[in-house]
Amino acid sequence: MRFSTAFAIYGFLLLSTFTFGQVQIKDDDFTVTYTTNMLTVQFDGASPSHFVASDLKTARLVTSEARMANAFVLSLLNPSQIVKIDYDIFENGQLISKTRYLATPSNSSGEISVFFNHPVDTNYSQGQYALNLSNTLDDRLISYINACQASLDIAIYNSASPSAVSGIAGAINSAYSRGVQVRVVYDGSTSSTMINLLNGGIPRIASPTASQYGIMHNKFVIFDADDVNANLPLVWTGSTNWSVSQIDGPDRNSAIVIQDQALAQVYKLEFEEMWGSNTATPNVAFSKFGFYKTDNTPHNLVIGGKVVQSYFSPTDGTNAQIIAAINSANSDIDIATMLITRSDIRNALINKFNSGFTNINLVADTQNPASNQFSTIQSALSPGHVVSFTSSGIMHHKFMVIDNFDSTSDPLVVVGSHNWSNSAETKNDENMVIVHDATVANQYYQAFAYLYQLSGGIISNLSTTDITVSQRYKIVPNPSHGLFTFENTSITGNVAEAFTINVFNVLGKKVWSREYSSVDAVAIDLTAERDGMYFVEVRGNRQSQHYKLIKN
Repeated sequence: MRFSTAFAIYGFLLLSTFTFGQVQIKDDDFTVTYTTNMLTVQFDGASPSHFVASDLKTARLVTSEARMANAFVLSLLNPSQIVKIDYDIFENGQLISKTRYLATPSNSSGEISVFFNHPVDTNYSQGQYALNLSNTLDDRLISYINACQASLDIAIYNSASPSAVSGIAGAINSAYSRGVQVRVVYDGSTSSTMINLLNGGIPRIASPTASQYGIMHNKFVIFDADDVNANLPLVWTGSTNWSVSQIDGPDRNSAIVIQDQALAQVYKLEFEEMWGSNTATPNVAFSKFGFYKTDNTPHNLVIGGKVVQSYFSPTDGTNAQIIAAINSANSDIDIATMLITRSDIRNALINKFNSGFTNINLVADTQNPASNQFSTIQSALSPGHVVSFTSSGIMHHKFMVIDNFDSTSDPLVVVGSHNWSNSAETKNDENMVIVHDATVANQYYQAFAYLYQLSGGIISNLSTTDITVSQRYKIVPNPSHGLFTFENTSITGNVAEAFTINVFNVLGKKVWSREYSSVDAVAIDLTAERDGMYFVEVRGNRQSQHYKLIKN
């Protein structure tokens, strides 16, 4: 079995190919072939002048064998092992030193579960109904805590519990009493009533509150990260705080639970950077929050055959990944987010719309923070497609679904604690995952559809028109080294209509444009452009159509 998909990372191309359990992912300067006991790093150009691979935990060198002029095979690895690679490479005539982190796939199941605390619209299900737990989302979290065997790492912004012996606090205390190692990171500026209900023996650390820091806004839990049974480690994350209104409602939220040991190890690295040690006791002297942290975790993981990306703020350029996802859309963009104060996200959405991509849909809360971009986006996009959530509670989500209506593209969901704000990008401690999977993305779309229509939004279903479009045109060869042919495959032959063909890079910049009186076969030359993913817009008098192409 072999298939390919493409999406953007670091503003560059990430091309993934799945072949008989082996996965290749294109990343920045190189392509990585992933197996559970070996990683092959093949550089795009000449071999780096310096290349060292080491185990992140032990700092021991990893067995590395150079093959061909530009490839290194890292062998004798273990599942869920995190490897640090240091290399020197020439860019624009200068020798640049870089560090990247890679993770081997785990032996875990890779099961991904999604939960909402509000109704969803299952009319839009593509096979698996989204799950509304209503006011029992806390019970689901408690069930995971009760099943925890050895270690429980919690990073929570705001929390509450009925008492020390019931609710979430009761479950945590019970886990501690039966011998589970419990560690808690919490926000130092928020009155989390649950923290004082925890057993006095449970170690904890609060985030700093000095002016240079933001808030510790995470809401993640790591279960049994180091267990010898690879089917026990879990990561719980999403938008849900543990206050009563947040987890039980009326605030609207979700949680995503991923059963994967490699991801658990990645989140554990982030946790221990804030914790200041890898022991049961926090070390304030070495603890790092906010911009004092470093970009020191893998960003690409293979989980149950799916590509999942992981980012932490404010160090990992999380905002750029949101924009790259917007630019990668092929059929639809569907957003449920509490707020947007970032002008670059605003510009990405408006530029995408102005390129002829009109199926952009947004529901946001009624909050009106400084630098709010909602009104500007609403004015620029289609009427009825940008709406405010005016029902009870806070629409607290921070998710975006890409290409729900085009399974042949790269359906994905962007989700986590990361608000689309300046603080989240530059100061706060946040986390975000991008799950490249049609089933998971569609569950989030079902939640979006409910909230969006409840707020008066208009849904444009593209599932029928996509088939027509794909049968009419094709781009060959794709991928290519830069020379493409855009062909009209319609059985009616050449279409007598004026067309403009535009090509945009992942940052939304137009790099090629031509006007034609008809479309039959058009040569597109991108040999002068850098390798990566590009988006083709064909704009006629009656419609516009969009395609992706890959230059490699």
